Amino acid sequence: MAELSTRQFGDFLVVTIPSGEPWEENCYLVRHEDSREQVLIDPGGPAEMIAKAVDQHGGRLRSILLTHAHHDHVAAVTELRRRHQIPCYLHAHDTKLLRHAPIYTVRFGGEPMEPVRDVSTFQGEPDFPFGDGHISTIHTPGHTAGGVVYCLPAFTFTGDTLFNRRVGRTDLPGGDAAALSSSIGRLLDRLPGDAVLFPGHGRPWVAAEARAWWLGLSDIPPEFQS
Repeated sequence: MAELSTRQFGDFLVVTIPSGEPWEENCYLVRHEDSREQVLIDPGGPAEMIAKAVDQHGGRLRSILLTHAHHDHVAAVTELRRRHQIPCYLHAHDTKLLRHAPIYTVRFGGEPMEPVRDVSTFQGEPDFPFGDGHISTIHTPGHTAGGVVYCLPAFTFTGDTLFNRRVGRTDLPGGDAAALSSSIGRLLDRLPGDAVLFPGHGRPWVAAEARAWWLGLSDIPPEFQS
């Protein structure tokens, strides 16, 4: 299994927790140093590895934020909520997809997962209080109808909307290629050029680099098959 990695952004620490095979999904633990608050982005598993990272970095785990409801991004949610008694947030348009996640993980050859219930859903693009500020949301439908990205001033979690020189696949339930293209263009217009983009799979890159790649495309961008 791949090792954890960390990056410091002023008062914030970002810990990448890769799930390993078969999905190679990136869960992220974000810690605000002064307040000792933490949030988890897309805990796809294994739950024990994620829980160990949370304990190791100390402080109070405030919530779980989901970029979308595919099984490889939510498999550890129920166990982590059992341990920490915290809310989990998801865009309302992915509610049905979340209910079907246990079916899809078996269909795609993964290990059975516990259903995720009692999730707090939201509409639009809310802000979530965190540390001495907030985490903002940008709705980016296309990979799924309720796909979102979560933004802090220096970095953004793009889920399966945008990867390093690839985009999310659109051939699964809720996928829409035209909507995804529109979402990516709008996202890159809103982000500062020096923002680091942490994707749901693969390695990070910088918004200015992503914008130049996007504007330079002359054909349909390659999809990341996950």
